[in-house]
Amino acid sequence: MASTSATSILLFPATIPTITSTPSACPSKKTTILRQRHHRRTVSCRASGADDGGLLWLPRRGVLTSLTGAAAGLVGYPNLTSIALEANPVDTCKRGEKVSEKLVECSDPNRDFPCPPSLKVPIVDFKPESTVKRIRRPVHLLDKEYQDKYKKAIRKMKDLEPSNPLSFAAQAAIHESYCDGHYRYDPTEKNRPFDVHFSWIFAPWHRMYIYFYEKALGDLVGDDTFALPYWNWDSPEGMGIPAIFKDPNDDNPLYDPNRDMTHRDALIDLDYLHADKSVGPIPFVKTPATAAAYDAAVNKNLATIYQQQIRGGRGPRAFLGEKLCSEASFRVKEINERSKRRQNGKQIKTDSSQSQGTLERMAHTAVHVWVGRQKPKTGCTLADGVLGHDGQPHCAYDMGFLGTAGRDPLFYSHHSNVDRMWHLWSTKLGNEGFTDTEWLDASFVFYDNYKEPRLVRIKFRDVLDARNLGYTYDAESEASLPWINSKPTPLSPTGGGSSARSGAAAPPEFPLTLVSEKAVVVPGVAVPAKEAGMDLVLVIEGIEYNPQMNNKFDVAINCPKEVAKGVGPQHTEYAGSFTAVPSSKANGGTLLGKVTLFVDGVLADLGAAGDATVDVVLVPRVGDITVYFAPTIQNA
Repeated sequence: MASTSATSILLFPATIPTITSTPSACPSKKTTILRQRHHRRTVSCRASGADDGGLLWLPRRGVLTSLTGAAAGLVGYPNLTSIALEANPVDTCKRGEKVSEKLVECSDPNRDFPCPPSLKVPIVDFKPESTVKRIRRPVHLLDKEYQDKYKKAIRKMKDLEPSNPLSFAAQAAIHESYCDGHYRYDPTEKNRPFDVHFSWIFAPWHRMYIYFYEKALGDLVGDDTFALPYWNWDSPEGMGIPAIFKDPNDDNPLYDPNRDMTHRDALIDLDYLHADKSVGPIPFVKTPATAAAYDAAVNKNLATIYQQQIRGGRGPRAFLGEKLCSEASFRVKEINERSKRRQNGKQIKTDSSQSQGTLERMAHTAVHVWVGRQKPKTGCTLADGVLGHDGQPHCAYDMGFLGTAGRDPLFYSHHSNVDRMWHLWSTKLGNEGFTDTEWLDASFVFYDNYKEPRLVRIKFRDVLDARNLGYTYDAESEASLPWINSKPTPLSPTGGGSSARSGAAAPPEFPLTLVSEKAVVVPGVAVPAKEAGMDLVLVIEGIEYNPQMNNKFDVAINCPKEVAKGVGPQHTEYAGSFTAVPSSKANGGTLLGKVTLFVDGVLADLGAAGDATVDVVLVPRVGDITVYFAPTIQNA
């Protein structure tokens, strides 16, 4: 779930009493996990063979809101979200574990709902499409005829029996199962959550997922040129929920009542969770009274995309994320010792080398939480929300919660634009992706053809060029990118130079509990000499947080404490942030994350590229976050 500024976030439960680990970054020896403090009944379904695909956990009929009936009917389609990574088990870290469909299982530790039985279902290999038939366009520019076709396609998809794996209910279940804890990595040995976020899997998996969704919509309206329109939130004219999704009449299949209605007609904030809470949303329609705030917000949005695509996204690790590592790793004992001293014996898990890229951690995450219905301030019952994987009600949804995000049709047009960001990064901006064979040959299986569903195995190498999938993006949108020159400017009058340093300020003591809007300066962080072929990265390990709520802190370099509250993506001092879309992971406990920010460009912009030390500033925004280790800057 990044060459001048990327984020790394790994989600592992922080409630398991004791862990032993070998010291390598991704140990090849199997990690032993002792029994959890509170025994939970576990039901696991192990993938049984290369032609069986993986197994999907789904609740019984009527358990999940808006997915009524999906589970009972899906028994005949056990591979609906079959784990891929199935072609030739590979080493996903330098010295790491192999990952294949035999090592990833669908299990649910908290409910008496087994996975569907494993049935022999033929799997065919993906074949590239011979021509480009589908042109994806901005939603807000669609003509009436295309809008009607889009609505008709979604209506037909929603009308399919939930047992059909191409139904809307089943498509939403795909995202839920892969993104909210239903899949586990080798439960009998390690029981690690498997998630398509927080690593280099994010972009190709979502491209595959949206591709098969788009094809199904075209099939349903008998039009093989139908393309999924994208929500153009990176351009001022698209920085609001498109009108086609806002009409609440009963006949509009694109409307979802589980959104934050205070944002219905607002200008989107691509740096959401940073906004001044005393200031309400800015209306999408600009007026003389709102002109100054509107222009500033638009400029910050454009700067956010510039940070994501250019300043913080040079190189595949920066933009797409770090490789998936199957094992928990480094500093386990030290984290546990610090936790015991600080929290009266509480033990937590470690993090690993998994890492979000800027594509995932920036605008993508902000849009999710900005659109989704916010959790009520007082209580949450099942009558108010939805039942999560942890067996508890969750009231922040649909887009604002990983378990329900796929239930909002807006989600798919949002991810169409996320995919477009990758497309632009690869084409317009001239970047190259990974060449690692473990990434190129990783594969997933998806259902195709709603009339006679079949499973298609598709590899990452198959989706690097959108033309292989028969689609591209409208040339008009690529001709003018308003964010491409939105370079950051200094927040501090000193421009982040040496005069902005805190001097003899005492370093904070770690572990450190972050308090909203109270900046913490870590002075004198050593900057090593840059090695040939390496990037300088700012690493913060041991970030403990509650995944069921919004969490965010920003990271700045050489930013005076007295102005740090105002730092954002539009400023040269900004290095990145830690944030994640809420989920029900950890069964009510906390998780540990890690953030890795690529800072070569930040240091250059600050005129600090040759400095021996810099000040790192943590600026908490929201959440209940404890940081166990001080930031370090490393060659990577």
